[in-house]
Formats: sequence, C-alpha cells, structure tokens
Amino acid sequence: MKNRNLSYIDLFAGAGGWSVGFDLAEFENVQMYDINSSACETAEFNFGQVVKCCDLSSHKNFEFPAVDIVIGSPPCQGFSNEGGKRIDDPRNSLVWVFMDIIEKIRPQFWVFENVPGFKRSYKGKFSQEMAKRLNSSGYQWRDYIFDSANFGVPQHRKRFFIFGCRDFLPTPPILTHNSDAGLFEGESFVSLWDAISDLPIPTLGDRVGEFLYSNSPQSKYQKLIRRESTKLYNHTAQKHSKRVLEKIKAVPVGGNMTALVNTYKENVVKYEGGYRRATKDRPSYTAYWTRGMTSIHPEQDRFLTPRECARVQSFPDKFIFKGNTIENYTQICNSVPPLLSFSIAKSIKEQIMACREVSSLGKKLIASY
Repeated sequence: MKNRNLSYIDLFAGAGGWSVGFDLAEFENVQMYDINSSACETAEFNFGQVVKCCDLSSHKNFEFPAVDIVIGSPPCQGFSNEGGKRIDDPRNSLVWVFMDIIEKIRPQFWVFENVPGFKRSYKGKFSQEMAKRLNSSGYQWRDYIFDSANFGVPQHRKRFFIFGCRDFLPTPPILTHNSDAGLFEGESFVSLWDAISDLPIPTLGDRVGEFLYSNSPQSKYQKLIRRESTKLYNHTAQKHSKRVLEKIKAVPVGGNMTALVNTYKENVVKYEGGYRRATKDRPSYTAYWTRGMTSIHPEQDRFLTPRECARVQSFPDKFIFKGNTIENYTQICNSVPPLLSFSIAKSIKEQIMACREVSSLGKKLIASY
C-alpha cells in the first residue's frame, strides 16, 4: 500500500489539463470522462485508452472505479461573466452530477473547479446549496480562489476550487510565484514573453501549424515546456479579414475594445475578452476563446495561435491537440492549466501521505501497549 501510486479519475476532463498535472505528479490515471468528441480525441491521443467519451448526466447507469482522488470541472458557462447567464441552463445541473459521483465513489480526496462566479451567481443559490450538501456529506472541505500566475503559469487566471477530504481538513498548495520575488519567497511571475518568445512567426491562414524549432529556449519556462519535444504542432494562425485586421491594428499594446467602441457599427459596447492586445513583460490575460477571438499578439497583428494559447496555459509542447483550429482553441482555453494542476496534485499527495504516516504511527503505538 505504501508504495502504490495514488489513483484518480477526471470528470468533465476536456482535453486533459487536470490529468497532465496529476500524471506529472505520478498519480495513476484510471479513467477520464467527457462528452465532447474532439476533446476526447485529443485526450485519447495523449493519454491512451483511459478516455471514456460519454454523457455523465447518465451517471446512474455507470460503474465507476474505486479511486483515491476524483478531480473535475463541470461546465462553467452558466456561471461565467461572458455571455448571458440563465439559472435554468441545463449545464448548471452538472455540478450536482459531480457531487452524485463523489457520493457514489467516496474517494479519500476530491477537487471541484469552476469560475469565481460560481460562488456569487444567482444570488449565491448554487454555492449555498453546495455548502448545505457538503456539510452533511461526511467530508471536511474548504473553498478557495487561486490565480494560476501564482503557480508558474504565464497568465492571470482566477478560478474557484473546493477541496474535500474524508480524513482531515484539506489545505491549499503553497504559492510558488508572485509579482516581486525580492519581497516574497518564491519566483517572479512568468511573463507572456517568457512563454512564447521562442516560437516562429506563423503564416496567416496556415492550417497545418507544424514547425521545427528555429530558436533555442529563451527562458527557464521554455526549457520546461519544450522537454521531450522535437517539433511544434498546432501553431496555426487565422487568416483575418480586412476588417478584422484593421481592428487588430487599432488596438495598442495593453489595450482592449475601448479602441473600437463607436468606431465600428458592430462594436457599440466594450466586453471582456474582446480585442485585447497582451503585454509582453507581464503574465498574459486569461486564455480565452470567445466570439472567434483570443488575445492579440503583442508584436504581430494577429490573434495568438492555439500553440501560443497552449503555452499560456502551460501545456507542454509534446501535447498535441486534435480536431480543427476552432476546436483546438476551445479545448485549450477551457482547460485547467497543467502547472496549477501539478501544484494541487503535489499538495494532495503530501497531505494524504502525512495522514497515512500519522495513522500508521498511531496503530504501532496502540499495538505496543
């Protein structure tokens, strides 16, 4: 038992951001579940036959494996600031599917992830119901909001997490990065340029996106992300229309849709996630794909490629995304950043192992009397 790798399943797994981090922390990946066929294709290509492409709303008909940990990210669209929110969005009910599966499997530890809006949306209805359910579940739990930049991911991405454990009150992972390493312990934030400066300039309209590396790694982060990779994939750039290109050129570094509002008839309001040009020397904006857009490159007049978004999310270059370019953007930007997942996985392992050591010591002491 002592040398056995801790096992997990990944619910609403998407392309597998959670699983990249847990595998890196040497957990045993028993099963991944998702309904999206292109995400499942990507996950199966990278993880093998552990992927089950299915609708988890039919979970009552499933037999789930017994595992130590369950991780998962039920759809967040109904709680997000982007787009219209409806309390009756059927995707919202999938948070209860997640909890049903937890109660069915009864793992030692589990982690739930969603957008920060989960806690406040609909006057807190879902978070209050969740708290009530958790308080009677037999699990000790805490909730947190983490910014991925604090864990070595080159973007500011705040997300809501709940940690639950049967045997002890869970604690959060230690923050490893901050805005000024001279004032605090740890390293400085990883900037956007730390993440993507070594990548070749893509051709607009290229749908292949395969490149040999033309430069050596320019940063510690690039060395890490290029490990075990000899070639770049998914570095495809959109062929922008004249009108879109005109808008992109109008946005200054660090700017956003404010530069476009009332200049174009279709842009009468500013909305988050629209036409934002990233700044090189800071962590990127949150990786997003909305209304056919992601962040604008800081030097080139184009949106970031899927591979650049993958770098921003901390996916290793050896991780290849399947499907078309739009599906690639969606898979990447909907994922939990692997380096954040890795930090959480390491923390969970340390807590479980410490608990087991205490339990073992207690049994030895009792036996000695």
